[in-house]
Amino acid sequence: MGAPERERGPPSSDFSEGLAKRLRDAPADERVYCIALELHEPTRVTDVAERADCSKNAARRHLRRLADIGLLTRVTDNPETFERNESYFEWRRLNRLSQLSNEEYTERLRDLLSEHESYKDTYGVEEPDDIDPLDYGDYGDAEQVWLDLNNWEAIRTEIRDLRRSRPDETVDEGVV
Repeated sequence: MGAPERERGPPSSDFSEGLAKRLRDAPADERVYCIALELHEPTRVTDVAERADCSKNAARRHLRRLADIGLLTRVTDNPETFERNESYFEWRRLNRLSQLSNEEYTERLRDLLSEHESYKDTYGVEEPDDIDPLDYGDYGDAEQVWLDLNNWEAIRTEIRDLRRSRPDETVDEGVV
């Protein structure tokens, strides 16, 4: 028989409630930082202050500090707007990947290349973009194909980034 009813389904606690409470109790600089991570388009200081529940001056001070360290880009001066600096996040990702030991790097790359080859075999093409979205149904369940192709593209990105993190690697070797 199956597990008792209380063991199935989502956990009884709500992650978002815990996060909201931690954010509410956090100092203003941490609240502004959390909001800054989500600024995918130019956002006014007043909007950040409102979302972070702090004064406009505090939000401006923290946003400028985050811009000074490269996490944000100041887009306009009047009104003052900021957005995420995606190159900063890419640099941080590559920096973390460069910290992998040679063994971790080799194992991770081997696993990713194996997954890449598996997708090539499954779909009979060299890369996900070779499949026309209108033909997804030809490969089975269209939703599963879409998920596979997105995962395959993420694997290709991870392979490229792993190789970019090592100055002695050839980025285009075999994939990407």
